Amino acid sequence: MGRAPEVTLFVDSPLVSRVHAILSYEAGSWMLTDNGSTNGVFVDARRLTTPLVINRPTQVRLGDAISGPLLHLMPQTALGGGAPQPQRPGMAPPPNRPPSRPMPQVGQPQPQVGQPLSQVGQPLSGQQPPVQPFAPRPPVQQRPNPQQAWQHQNPAQPHAVPPNPNLAQRPNVNRPVSGPQHQQPNPVQQIQQPNPVQQRQTPPVGTPPTPNTPRPPVNPLPQAVGDAINMTTKADTSALPPIRARASTAAIARADRIPRTGLNIGRTSDNEIVVNDPMASRKHARLVPDQQGLAIEDLNSANGTFVNGRREQRALLRERDIVTIGNVDFVVQEGTLVHRQRPVAEQGLHVHGVSFTVEGNKQLLIDVNMQAGRGSLTALIGPSGAGKSTLSKLIAGTTHPSAGVVTFEGRNLHAEYEALRSRIGMVPQDDVLHRQLTVKQALNFAAQLRLPPDTSKADRQQVIADVLKELSLTQHADTRVDRLSGGQRKRASVAMELLTGPSLLILDEPTSGLDPALDRQVMTMLRELADAGRTVIVVTHSVACLDMCDQVLLLAPGGKTAFCGHPGSVGHVMGTSDWAEIFGRVAADPDRAFANFRSRQAFAEPPAPVQPVERAKAPKSSSLKQFSTLSRRQLRLIFADRGYLAFLAVLPFVLGGLSLVVQGKSGFESVGFVQAPDGSFVRANNGEAQQLLVVLILGACFMGATLTVRDLVGERAIYYRERAVGLRSGAYLMSKVVVFSLAALLQSAVMVGIVLAVKKPPSKGAVIPIGTVELYLDVALTAVTCVVLGLALSALAKSNEQVMPLLVVIIMAQLVMAGGMIPVTGRVVLDQLSWLFPSRWGYSAGASTVDLPELSASSAAQQDHFWKHTVGAWTLDVSVLSGIAVLLALFTWSRLRLKKSAA
Repeated sequence: MGRAPEVTLFVDSPLVSRVHAILSYEAGSWMLTDNGSTNGVFVDARRLTTPLVINRPTQVRLGDAISGPLLHLMPQTALGGGAPQPQRPGMAPPPNRPPSRPMPQVGQPQPQVGQPLSQVGQPLSGQQPPVQPFAPRPPVQQRPNPQQAWQHQNPAQPHAVPPNPNLAQRPNVNRPVSGPQHQQPNPVQQIQQPNPVQQRQTPPVGTPPTPNTPRPPVNPLPQAVGDAINMTTKADTSALPPIRARASTAAIARADRIPRTGLNIGRTSDNEIVVNDPMASRKHARLVPDQQGLAIEDLNSANGTFVNGRREQRALLRERDIVTIGNVDFVVQEGTLVHRQRPVAEQGLHVHGVSFTVEGNKQLLIDVNMQAGRGSLTALIGPSGAGKSTLSKLIAGTTHPSAGVVTFEGRNLHAEYEALRSRIGMVPQDDVLHRQLTVKQALNFAAQLRLPPDTSKADRQQVIADVLKELSLTQHADTRVDRLSGGQRKRASVAMELLTGPSLLILDEPTSGLDPALDRQVMTMLRELADAGRTVIVVTHSVACLDMCDQVLLLAPGGKTAFCGHPGSVGHVMGTSDWAEIFGRVAADPDRAFANFRSRQAFAEPPAPVQPVERAKAPKSSSLKQFSTLSRRQLRLIFADRGYLAFLAVLPFVLGGLSLVVQGKSGFESVGFVQAPDGSFVRANNGEAQQLLVVLILGACFMGATLTVRDLVGERAIYYRERAVGLRSGAYLMSKVVVFSLAALLQSAVMVGIVLAVKKPPSKGAVIPIGTVELYLDVALTAVTCVVLGLALSALAKSNEQVMPLLVVIIMAQLVMAGGMIPVTGRVVLDQLSWLFPSRWGYSAGASTVDLPELSASSAAQQDHFWKHTVGAWTLDVSVLSGIAVLLALFTWSRLRLKKSAA
């Protein structure tokens, strides 16, 4: 029994593993054994650890001792031999009821046990539910192709889904056993499982609980007992997936069932309505009575309160409105909020008739149809250029289809993306982890950015611990990311997405570059994630582990579907099971593959065109909070990379030492006057001061640009993903500017200190009486401006390989345009062009501070009015230098905002 396609007894619940438990007939008794399931088998609220003999009526829960699917195991003897079984009131007896089976003898062959789930419900407390007979189950076949599910309902169609070859030798429990052998008793008489259409009716949220209140019964859907339901059959994807319409015309909900003071909704237990979800704030919203009826108001929550998919600060509620808080949906029902239970038709992901066109007429995807239920693993495969990554981004909501509809959990994903974005996890091909950090540190910073700001440190650590445990990374929590294996790094990337508890997980090429062993490890991890109840979509080129998937979507070049179904049926549909041959055929003739696929599908009307929707806004979060988190992470990154830290520490000493090779002992002091050949006295030329100033300013430019020129391009993939989950580009940029500016200030202090420790300092500044302080400000401000310049270059670069050429060119340009070594003053065009460079204004500010026109006898020093030792000249130099820094920061910010669409 379990949730895999090949099991005899299929139980559809996210708590149930693929092969959860085994019920076998041994030595004249039925034995129940846990098959190493994730969530366990429970009998009398105790987890089963050893095989259990079923010799009496036994209630068994799968996955959870309280809320898991309930099975009633009734041995034949407990039913009174072959006595007629009681019927549910109002139900007709099943047609062609098989005769009762006698008890088997010891040593007889073991039968296949299983009956279809034909009854759903929750028994009343203290009552024994009636035992229901079941119609015989048809022969077990593989789970059919979702794109061919209509053929099961239309026998006139010639194309039928073949049985799984692996199950061809399986005994048919409906075929009479020939010979003198007796048939085995069937112990499974009834299954109680939460109804996906109508689960047990809990008291409305907000109604005060009363002690010892019996759980109300659930009215199961009326259904004939004899109707056999094949729970392994996928729904028909040729029909348009349901899209929940907004209940804007329903009656306004009355407010007489809540107190006048209202009801608080939040994550902690001090709220009247507790939402157990990490994306909910401590005090998230408030349900209040209004003059017109029931209203809800948001309490400045981090992720917002949504009514029918639209973020609202305060809204009047109508009956059947959908209220979303975090990842939890409520429905307004009779003046209260109750948990919304999604029907089967709305569960999972539905992609219907999706097309994507760029540049006017270039089609990347054409009429793609697919559905993936909860707990399923779907592989998107195909040759290069088939549109796999495009489809994955479209399913993730980052791009909008040109035609067609994508729904998730019954809601239009693109129209209500803002409300659904926290339920979608996207793991890009590149690792989205800083390799200098440990796994736990990386997850901690990610949790601070993604979880609500009011999440306590203890709650955050608990979320991280649960994620690490689920992905078997607990023993690697304190290991640096760059020391993990390829498979472990991919697990860590997945762990970052699981922090917000997504129910849809999309992975783009997670096995790229991994050896076959690591490939299977990653696919096993994805299988486990799906078994936990998530919908998992994986884009992959590897076909070695497709047997772990529930379905495969094969795209031909041009985004045309060539196959969609269980991987075991590809041989029957495509004529061969060799994926290399299939890829070759599909790539050679994609139109024919697409036509053959369409010929096997039922006719479906084209979907309605997608209406333009506003681009989803980022969740409401504090910029200051993000800035603080990002700044602390950047500091941690700097100190974690010891080689980089050593380089930053040594660099100012090297540059300061190079300045000492300048000849002379005068430094920045005047050398007085000398007698000219004509006998007159003229001011001596202090060339040492000019050379020292060139070294200081160029050193500041080099230090500032070197700090940041590789930063943004190096973590671009990380930024893309964090931007998609609500990171503010302004907070991201400012954290970089502040942290690296502090480093530049320290480096400038070391370099200036070394120079002035040997050379004579300036006597008096143009504005500040202490010339040493003013000179340090000139050098430090130049370094900070070049920090921002380095960020701008990093934002422009497309790869790390482009960074070093850009750095060399910009440093050489700074050297020329500074005006200290090569005169630019008074040279038309060159003088005006130099105004665009930070070194020009940094050198001018330094020249004004040390009074270079007074120290140097050169004509450039006498002519350049930016070098004058006056308050006005120095203020102008510093102001323009600061303005350049601001303009560069705005340019970098605009580049970051433009690149957010790639997230």
